[in-house]
Amino acid sequence: MKAFIDTNVLIYWVDAGPRADVVEQLLANYCVISVQVLNEFANVLGKKRAMALADIQELSNTLIDICEVVDLSVHTHQTALALMANYKLSLYDANIVAAAGLSTCTVLYSEDMQDGLNIKMPMSKNKKVLSIRNPFRVA
Repeated sequence: MKAFIDTNVLIYWVDAGPRADVVEQLLANYCVISVQVLNEFANVLGKKRAMALADIQELSNTLIDICEVVDLSVHTHQTALALMANYKLSLYDANIVAAAGLSTCTVLYSEDMQDGLNIKMPMSKNKKVLSIRNPFRVA
């Protein structure tokens, strides 16, 4: 199963502890991120973690090597706007959901969005549903 990983989950990858272990497990499976996730990841590491640019580049390159990275497109933008209207998502969250839904993923791992929410992808011919899951939530 391919899964899409949101930035807020991926940030724990650079930490030590049980959440970093969870992210390592997600990355060990086939996963997908978007260019937006890469940009947000680099921004958080640089601004909030004061990480050196060389280290950010190395981590970003590793993600590019181990994940499928999807581009943002006009179709992603249009889908995001439809998702904003249907699910009251912020523009940036809607773009993450749109990128995940337009990929072959059926699960989006995010800590900030509603765990268990099933999103019906607008403009989907096959009535695709994307499930949002918090990978750190203990059932």
